[in-house]
Amino acid sequence: MNPVRALLLGTALAAAALPALAHGDEDHSEPHAVATAPMAAQGPRAEAQTDAFELVASLEQDRLVLHIDRFDTNEPVEGAQVEVDTGTMQAKATQSSPGVYWVAQGTLGQPGKHPLTTTIETEDTADLLSATLEVPAAPAPTTSGPTSEPWM
Repeated sequence: MNPVRALLLGTALAAAALPALAHGDEDHSEPHAVATAPMAAQGPRAEAQTDAFELVASLEQDRLVLHIDRFDTNEPVEGAQVEVDTGTMQAKATQSSPGVYWVAQGTLGQPGKHPLTTTIETEDTADLLSATLEVPAAPAPTTSGPTSEPWM
């Protein structure tokens, strides 16, 4: 094969492969770490939604934290009257930031399934959301020390 012809053929093949390398404005220089906690570390959660609101309830430290937003716009619900009924406890929630409310956890920290009925009243909407918060039992502590297994 003629050297000029081989050079032209090689250049044409390399030029055809270049578009496969170019895509978007993505930065591939360094991997981006995503900081997420394992689900077990986040604590028990419950979710509910209606045509008006979305609710995510989670146990955090000594509180039941309620994240409430409008279903259609995902806008945080501010200044609402929020009440939580668990069957054993009824409490008014306190707003701590836009869309975030809390109540003392009471008996919700005990293992088991806890029904949550949440009443949300705003200036223009009122709704009732139901969910179940499932709190797992604490894992039994292991009393034995490390065991030595034969390698082979």
